[in-house]
Amino acid sequence: MKVLIIKPSSLGDVIHALRVISLLLKERPDIQIHWVIKKGLEGIINASGLVKKHFIFHRGGGWFKYMNLGRKLRREKYDFVLDMQGLLRSAVLSRLANAKKTFGCADGREFSTFFYKSIGVKSRKCKTHAIEKLLPFLDLFDVNKNDELNLEFPNSEPLSQFKLQSRKSENNILIFPESRRREKIWPEFESLTKIIKQSSKAAIWVGGSNNDQNFKNCVDLRGKVELSNLPWLIKQATVVLSNDSAPLHIASAMNKPVIGLFGPTDSLRYGPYPLRSRGRVISSNNGLMSGISTDQVLRSLFKMIRQEDIHL
Repeated sequence: MKVLIIKPSSLGDVIHALRVISLLLKERPDIQIHWVIKKGLEGIINASGLVKKHFIFHRGGGWFKYMNLGRKLRREKYDFVLDMQGLLRSAVLSRLANAKKTFGCADGREFSTFFYKSIGVKSRKCKTHAIEKLLPFLDLFDVNKNDELNLEFPNSEPLSQFKLQSRKSENNILIFPESRRREKIWPEFESLTKIIKQSSKAAIWVGGSNNDQNFKNCVDLRGKVELSNLPWLIKQATVVLSNDSAPLHIASAMNKPVIGLFGPTDSLRYGPYPLRSRGRVISSNNGLMSGISTDQVLRSLFKMIRQEDIHL
């Protein structure tokens, strides 16, 4: 059986979808998964080891590329197409694929629900985790849902071009101080790293792409890590600390000890999953990231370290 997943972006949402598909493949190894992914995000699809074939979605690529993609999908003769994006461009693409059966999110926007049979809850206001909103897709295949949904990323590539500069005896705190949305960025990461370095021997790794902060005495990996390397890097870390961003969701999917910092977004909908996982959440009381104190983060970090029996 051939199943096409249309979930081009964003990266965190792609991780959620991959977790659901991982459960499908555990119970139905006879299914072959294809994926439509936004250009630039294909590294995480390849690293997952779950996808047999992917197709690049060129956002802003024009009508010709869009229709050409539709023709490529149609030639595959899919049994199912699952539109997990729920937007007009993904819904039309699902129809162009011309599968035997086409389903999509019941809460789809931009009139997307006219192009497929709806799955899941229609209301966008319910406080359901983003992953749980995708779980009803599994009912199409008679899969018994559970809350593990872990990812291993067996094809994630090691960072072979440079050393991580940490000894075997050290523990490594991996931080991700960035987010695509400025209002989701906690402003005290630099201050936090200074305190940690003064009070422990832990190595601190900094992931991301923007060099807009000066992290002294840390292993600065920003701009050096490809998407295909990211799960491998997270696996090497002892603890992950992140804003509400894709690395948080990758760490949660890998069942790593992770602390997520939340301000304007709802941790019940976008935090580590499931709630009883090794993930912890610190949420601002006023919806602003500046409402989270350095002391709060330190207490949560060292509490997790004690619970995980990590020696810093």
